[in-house]
Amino acid sequence: MLNWLSDIGKKADHPMYNVEAARKLLADLPPDHGKALEEIASSLETVAATPAFPLSDRIGVLKLLDETGQKREAAALAELLRNDKLTEFQRRQLWQVMVDFWKHVSAAYRVCLQEIAQASKPDEAAHPERTLLLSRALRALTHEGNTLLLRYLPVQPRIWQDLAQFFSQAEKDHVVAELVKAYEGDPLHTNARQEFLRLPMMVAANPGTQRMHEMELSARIIARLAGGFALRAQPDLECNFHLDLAQPAGPVRHATGAPASATTRYFGAAQARVVIQEMLERFTANPAEPEKRFGNDYSIQEKLVALRHLALYWGDSPPQRRWPRVKIEAKIRVAHGFPAASELVTRIEFSDMAEMSADQRVKVKEQTGIAVQAEQSTAAVTEWMERDGSTWGVAVDIPRQDEAWARIGSLCTFQAAGQKAWWLGAIRRMQRDAHEHVHAGIEILSKKPLSVYLRGIGEGAERAENWQTSSGSFRFTYVNALILNDSSMPGTDPEILLKRDAFNPGIQYEVLMGEHTPHTRLEELLERGEDYDRVRVTWLKGAA
Repeated sequence: MLNWLSDIGKKADHPMYNVEAARKLLADLPPDHGKALEEIASSLETVAATPAFPLSDRIGVLKLLDETGQKREAAALAELLRNDKLTEFQRRQLWQVMVDFWKHVSAAYRVCLQEIAQASKPDEAAHPERTLLLSRALRALTHEGNTLLLRYLPVQPRIWQDLAQFFSQAEKDHVVAELVKAYEGDPLHTNARQEFLRLPMMVAANPGTQRMHEMELSARIIARLAGGFALRAQPDLECNFHLDLAQPAGPVRHATGAPASATTRYFGAAQARVVIQEMLERFTANPAEPEKRFGNDYSIQEKLVALRHLALYWGDSPPQRRWPRVKIEAKIRVAHGFPAASELVTRIEFSDMAEMSADQRVKVKEQTGIAVQAEQSTAAVTEWMERDGSTWGVAVDIPRQDEAWARIGSLCTFQAAGQKAWWLGAIRRMQRDAHEHVHAGIEILSKKPLSVYLRGIGEGAERAENWQTSSGSFRFTYVNALILNDSSMPGTDPEILLKRDAFNPGIQYEVLMGEHTPHTRLEELLERGEDYDRVRVTWLKGAA
């Protein structure tokens, strides 16, 4: 303690030589969150690098910079996720300053921990803030890794290495389970074990299959449930993943008979899976029940989607590829979105359209977004390179000019090399390589989709006895739909795509295809994509 008190009265050669000086300078930060983060990151770097900085002052100033920066980082993250007006350049710039901030936070705390270790003597008590700084350093690395994942970049080897080193130090110092309040506003206490497991558990949940906002929500859930994760030095039924502290890398799903070592650590969701299942059952039974633990900016349905995703990938039977893949080097023609799909796939006209007036045709087009009669397509078509494929999936390279719209859940209409028909697919997986090139996996939804018109006849839909009443008014409700199944026979539960937010359970429609129109009823929303709803339906009357 005398060694630490001997720093009192010393002054570092830095504008932020102590907490009071730093607080005054931070009061003049620019209002722009990105620019403020840049300044804070720069200060973190210089304060950590300035020699002869009294340890107590260095720790105090770095903690203040960290806490001040986190408020700006949270605002920057919200802007990145929810501000649709940002250009791609602005998004990339904002994302980069967030990465840099977290990188400098962990690096700064490393300096403090090294100085604490150098000043410590065997017969002295541990520094009172050692465990706190260690937990904060681990959390900063987790945030840096999660921010990289938002752009579908892999977690850098340096991050895995630093995580392993910090945690190994916690094990050596016997503080793995020592509880601390990392930040004043945290709802729960934490420890080095929880902070160490956050990033591996995030990567184990396959974030490359999630949208950005879903990843951010998953990170919140992981932070809240981290106390229920298990970590063992030996294989355990609760631990279905492992990593090696001596060879730091991402988590690997554990298999019986896998090589073991003294530095291998086994981990898993354990009790957190039980908590997730309880939440799923409760909110499925009571969807109106409020849930504020993961923030008010996400709906119950969004939280349920994220919880199901985590439970699935942390479980014993995560999704696996069902068909072998074949290497392919060929260009495919691709169009984006529901309107383009409605124009390009096989169109089914209906027999009464010839009797419709020009005004009625306009109104059908206004309601559905698609002209009644097939016209030359106005859909923008681009070319992508297909790298491999299977029966129901293709892997592609996404050109830079299409990165703005190509995201998880985007609907793609594509024409494979040598094929005349247009297939329907949705982007399910994304990743960036070291050169920032984007690669994606597309699930094929249908190889024989049909674009049809639906005329509302059931509960909630407008009704009319005739196409045109005596006054000439037009009162039918029309929507455009994409039938994914190849047939509409009774007894089947096919799926269709509707324009996003068009799903309303129980509504019945006539499917206008031929003289004898089958009826269908909307049953269940299976998926909500970027601009479409995938819906399970029941056919009520077969086409003659």
